[in-house]
Amino acid sequence: MNNQRTPVSFLSAAAALLVVTHAARAQTVTIFPDEYAAVPEGPLNSPNLPLARGTSRVMCLYDLVDLAIPVGDQITKVGFREDGQISSVEAGVAMQLEIRMGWSTADHQTMSSNFDNNYDGSPVTVFGPALYTPPTLRDPANPLPNGEFFIDLTTPFPFQPNGRNLIVEYRVYGTANGGAQYNYRLDRADYYSPVTYGPAGCQHSGGSVPNHTLQPTRPGLPWVGAVTSGPSNAPAFAAIAIDANLAQPYPIGSLFPGISQSCTGQLPVGSLVVLSGTTNNSGGKTWSFQIPNDNAFADLPISSQVLMLDFFSPGQVVVSNGAEVLTGARPRSTVLSAPGAPANVTTGSQLLYYCPVALFAHQ
Repeated sequence: MNNQRTPVSFLSAAAALLVVTHAARAQTVTIFPDEYAAVPEGPLNSPNLPLARGTSRVMCLYDLVDLAIPVGDQITKVGFREDGQISSVEAGVAMQLEIRMGWSTADHQTMSSNFDNNYDGSPVTVFGPALYTPPTLRDPANPLPNGEFFIDLTTPFPFQPNGRNLIVEYRVYGTANGGAQYNYRLDRADYYSPVTYGPAGCQHSGGSVPNHTLQPTRPGLPWVGAVTSGPSNAPAFAAIAIDANLAQPYPIGSLFPGISQSCTGQLPVGSLVVLSGTTNNSGGKTWSFQIPNDNAFADLPISSQVLMLDFFSPGQVVVSNGAEVLTGARPRSTVLSAPGAPANVTTGSQLLYYCPVALFAHQ
């Protein structure tokens, strides 16, 4: 008796195993912009885009620099999250929805106002046209898991960008409210610029400890640093390290003999930019400089610490805590939208840097 498996049966079994293995893979959810995985709530909201524009055509272009999906995965769901700063309950309206996905050689800054011209090749219909009702947002009786919801794609979309950017298009052919626009406020991203602080500085002769603070910023906005609770009317110097993180605190007695041991340096040793000034009667001072409006300056750590002269303190010098700001980047996304029957709509209005926080489930 021949118990050897034939090549055909072997290949069939292997194919079946691959299908089962792929199906068993856990789905991963990737967020756009990618830094919003660590940001539970954006500072803005999207009142009606992309799902509540009424009968319309809405196209979202996502630059891949902010979308960390592994090449070769398949996108199986698209989703959004409700805006947590809004308290009102907002129900979704039933609609006839089609979702298309495709690729574009344009980016968020070069996107065309002509819908079809943005596609490189033909788009793929990944959902519908089919009846879809978005879930109710912020319903205390039936809260969304983590404030998020997903649309299951009937046709998974292979993630093969080949250097191109992702397009997701929402075509709404009609709605249960007569095709009118309505409020359906989703969480919306802006630039993310976290600020971190080092340990407290040292006490000056007036009994207070100077406090150094920074404002979140991005390319095109100023760097703004301030000190409060310093000695009054004292010479003050903001030392700034660009493209550098805060250092572990270290003694600075070799630079300022006799200085209090609680006064530590918190900037990396190296090239520093120093801005000078004088504190006011309350011991406060603010400095600023403009960051070029160029994304080359995004995701850039800038560390700083303030030193002030105080002739009645040990070593005649006091320092603040250190501080670090990571420059943010506006969402590298643009939304193109227009009301009307999708089959008849060819051009729309662009919203540059507009980005309802988007979720992509893939495996």
